[in-house]
Amino acid sequence: MRYLKSVGLIVIFFQLAACSWLGSDWLDSRDTSAVLKPVSDQREYRYTELENGLKVVLISDSAADKAAASLDVNVGSRQDPKDYQGLAHFLEHMLFLGTEKYPEAGAYQAYITANGGSHNAFTSFEHTNYFFDISADSLEPALDQFAQFFVGPLFNAEYVQREVNAVNSEYRARIRDDGRRELAVFKAQLNQDHPFAKFSVGNLETLRSDNEVALREQLLAFYGKNYSANIMTLTVIGRESLDQLEAMVLPKFAGVKNRGRDLAPIEQALFTAGTLPRWINIQPVQNRRSLSINFPVPDAERYWHVKPLNYIGNILGHEGSGSLLSVLKARGWADSLRAGQSFDYQGGALFGVDVALTESGLKHVDEIAGLIYEGIELLRAKGIEEWRFNEQSGLANQEFMFRAQPAAINEVVQLSMGLQKFPARELLRGPYLMDEYRPGLLTEFLEVMTPENSFISLVAPGVETEFEISRYQVSYGVRDITADQLSGWTSANTAGLGLPIKNNFVASDFSLKKGDSSAIPKLLTDTPVELWLNTDDTFELPKGRVYLLLESEEVAADAERRAKSDLWLQMVKDQLNELSYPAQLAGLDFNVSVGWRGVQVSVGGFNQKQGELLRELLLVLKSPEWQQARFSRLKAQRLRQFENASRQSPYQQVIAELPRMLSRETPGLSAHEAATQKAEMSAVASHVASVMKDLHIRMLVDGNFSEADARSLAGLVDAALPMTLETRSPAQFITHLPVGTSVRKIPAEHDDSAVLMYLQSAASGLQARVAMGLTAQMLSADFYHQLRTTKQLGYVVSASVYPQRDVAGLIFLVQSPVLDPASVQGEITAYIQQWLKAGVDEASFEKHKASLSLRLAEQPENLWDAAGRHWQDLLDNYPEFNSRDQLVEALGDLQYADWLALTQSDLGETGQRALLVYNSGKWPQAVPMGKASGEPGQFKAALPAYRFE
Repeated sequence: MRYLKSVGLIVIFFQLAACSWLGSDWLDSRDTSAVLKPVSDQREYRYTELENGLKVVLISDSAADKAAASLDVNVGSRQDPKDYQGLAHFLEHMLFLGTEKYPEAGAYQAYITANGGSHNAFTSFEHTNYFFDISADSLEPALDQFAQFFVGPLFNAEYVQREVNAVNSEYRARIRDDGRRELAVFKAQLNQDHPFAKFSVGNLETLRSDNEVALREQLLAFYGKNYSANIMTLTVIGRESLDQLEAMVLPKFAGVKNRGRDLAPIEQALFTAGTLPRWINIQPVQNRRSLSINFPVPDAERYWHVKPLNYIGNILGHEGSGSLLSVLKARGWADSLRAGQSFDYQGGALFGVDVALTESGLKHVDEIAGLIYEGIELLRAKGIEEWRFNEQSGLANQEFMFRAQPAAINEVVQLSMGLQKFPARELLRGPYLMDEYRPGLLTEFLEVMTPENSFISLVAPGVETEFEISRYQVSYGVRDITADQLSGWTSANTAGLGLPIKNNFVASDFSLKKGDSSAIPKLLTDTPVELWLNTDDTFELPKGRVYLLLESEEVAADAERRAKSDLWLQMVKDQLNELSYPAQLAGLDFNVSVGWRGVQVSVGGFNQKQGELLRELLLVLKSPEWQQARFSRLKAQRLRQFENASRQSPYQQVIAELPRMLSRETPGLSAHEAATQKAEMSAVASHVASVMKDLHIRMLVDGNFSEADARSLAGLVDAALPMTLETRSPAQFITHLPVGTSVRKIPAEHDDSAVLMYLQSAASGLQARVAMGLTAQMLSADFYHQLRTTKQLGYVVSASVYPQRDVAGLIFLVQSPVLDPASVQGEITAYIQQWLKAGVDEASFEKHKASLSLRLAEQPENLWDAAGRHWQDLLDNYPEFNSRDQLVEALGDLQYADWLALTQSDLGETGQRALLVYNSGKWPQAVPMGKASGEPGQFKAALPAYRFE
């Protein structure tokens, strides 16, 4: 491996220096079944096509702890019959409920969960994707069950009504989601003969649930017509060899029928002739303001290796000096801007520019629209240049060559969908490849981005509306566009508007540093900076991450100081945006965040340029520019976030409330909002001066760094920040719940109820944590099956472990459109007691114990995962970086009798230490059983707490 690493590096460097594109001489292209890959990727790939036409990519990773698979069907809501809208989505739900070979509904889910895995599926306009991951030694049985979905599904009649109710619950759960509401308005403006105009989610009405027999017949017909092997793609990752994987996979999917499905491009125009330009006003649920301009453009998929819309979006969406966003921010009109392809399908696409408006920006929407059109004209006139294309192409190429391997489950989904789009040999490189500069093609796309070809949507509270789409309870209006407006949009004030300059953050040194073969970070110095270094020898990428903890009890000691710290860091991020955006394009990133320990800073990406970005970040962190206009804009943005928190989905709100109730350092929502409202810029500046005068700093340098690199980076920190030699120990406090049930009600503007029940173990420590983890693994799939599939309580149903440091806990979550919160509480409680009564035998215990042990022992999947684990261990006081090893040891020591006693004590009705957070929905009089908690601050102050440093 060492030799391959060195040889590969020489070839990479030569290619970059010579022509900035990926040469085939260093790619694995030994045979026609190979997938081109970067030298840093040590896995083996094989492409094959079965006799039935199903396309398969097999990936052998001998070091994998997790196996994964994804099958993509090139069919989605596009194929829904007009009189059964949502049918593709409904089929996705039904497919999981038993097959001829494995008839038991829920058996697949139970097997996956019991063997350390996860599973899901999604339906989009032209794709339906099914996927799972699992412990690597359990792949074959899981794959056999998975394959049967596409060979012999049952679609049992007994589940039709249940699952159409689940689809309806999913629709209702997101009925106040602004994204879905805006999409509904958009679809209403389209050519109604275009398949995208259909309602893709489905509900009781569109699926005609009153006639189950007819619905099932439609389901069978849809499956029989569309689920054809010739439009399916499969990706499988396993630790077996390619030959072993092929022998495992191919026979299982050979039985998928090839129905000869042919998919032609959509011929209907997205918009009816004469309906553009069009301006729509939309009333949102949340307090948010945005102006979006979308242009229907030709299908760009055939230009996948040129990526004209990527080029255009990169320049229009640039955030550096002179960019559209920079000009809009300078005028106080915008918070953010995005540009790029917003939707694509076989036959066409949409390109969009979306601006998040300030309150002032709402008064200048025509000027903003004009600036967008002028930016497009500037790009058309002066921005089509070969050096710009080469820079974008080179950066994309670097990203591919030094691609960090994603989690297996994410990888298989991306690749199965990519196999529908890219040639098999280009499966990995396809999303990055820009190999041909075609100025004429860029001009062709830009020429249709005109005011006359625009669909414009303004989303803001209080806009004029005259129509309503009842399905999503969304009001909208149509604004007439006059000839004077069209003329004005092409003569806007463009002062300050320009094109991006050359990117100075582009890396050129990709040499790999040699470590000492140590598997864990080592302490280099403990003063003035506590400096740790891990030189990576595993992932062999010229990348890494630098972490800093600025320890200070002043940062988040109470709501007022937390609010000031939040505003300070928002000022830092906003000031750095123009500098950091080109760094981001060049493969760098940074973040600053507030926590109970103090301020955390991280810089990641290609290691060569990290020092430059870190230096600028620390300077601004220490001494931000205190501009009142910027502060007022960011404070208003923060207050909107608090206001919108109560308008999220109910299940999101109860989840967010839990840490506010348990962690003393996390203020309650109302207290945090009040402190933010009160904060003035001068007070924030004084707070920053107080925090920065006296810091203890921990630092981890992890990745492709030598000791000299680490000491140099620490020198930057030492020079920039004042420090104390005294070690600080800010403390974290987790509420120790009493026996009984405390009940916290939160308001949510939604008809659904939502209930989160948190059970805290009476014991603390590693053994209590692994015991709760085992319990969660044992019951989670069954809880979902019983309350969602069988009892049809709602779309959002889950049970999972919820540890906080060494405090063990378990959560049960349900959002229901059909039951009040008191009844949901009763269903959760009844399930827990029935589960306890049914019991778990010792053999099942040992099986789950072995599975959980494998999960805990899983190695990091990529460089970022490894660095993140090291940093968390350092923060949690595991100087040997062995937190997972300790959990595995605790699990190994856990005996069946001990687990049973703990579980019966923690989950039994008389011993529960429960916190129930709920929203009443349309049942305001229904109150769950328990003692009212009061506000978070009051609740936490009245109870003892576990203390952690």
